Amino acid sequence: MVQLTHTSMIAKPTWLQRYPSVRRGVAAALLSCSILVGHTSAATLACAFSLLLQCIAAALLTRHAGAFALMAALVVPVALYWPQQALVVDHCALYALSMGIMLFVFAHSLLPSRQPLIAVAASRVHGPLRADVALYTHALTIFWTLFFAAALLTPALLFWLGPQGTWRWPQSGGTFAAALTLMLLEAGIRRIVIRNFKHASLRTTVTAFCSARAAANRTTTSDA
Repeated sequence: MVQLTHTSMIAKPTWLQRYPSVRRGVAAALLSCSILVGHTSAATLACAFSLLLQCIAAALLTRHAGAFALMAALVVPVALYWPQQALVVDHCALYALSMGIMLFVFAHSLLPSRQPLIAVAASRVHGPLRADVALYTHALTIFWTLFFAAALLTPALLFWLGPQGTWRWPQSGGTFAAALTLMLLEAGIRRIVIRNFKHASLRTTVTAFCSARAAANRTTTSDA
């Protein structure tokens, strides 16, 4: 009797809790579409539609439909009246959010109770790591933590100290180009520093990193 009562009290999953992979995929597609719309057109309706898509994507990712419905009701009218200003603020917010998430993921993995993120990714490919490889992956995790911290601060520094308009460069592909260049350089340096080791390809490295980051995100969520 007690068991039946306990079972009946368990709430059924809502529509936002079902099919999590589909929900995340749709959210990613909506977010990509919103960025494409926002970058390709400066029209008032395009800006408002871009912000609306982002609110829907955030609702799907966080499963807080009510909160982001309220946010959409607030930001969409603002975008209709001040589209250019809303678009600039939106680009800055998306950039800060993406860099902040990457900074948090890397920095959080450096805590004493955790493993460096790149060490986790490397162990998924190579198994238990040699001492020199473990030391290298730890140093590399620190390097990328500092990189994302610098990427997060650079637009603000350029806004105050740089020539007019240069603060937009990191958001317009500068940070991505710098990260890609550093990844390619690191792949060569790694082969010079670590000898007698079967190095993984760039594709395998990226796949392992994505897997390790997803595991880190799940661990962080469960801790919270």
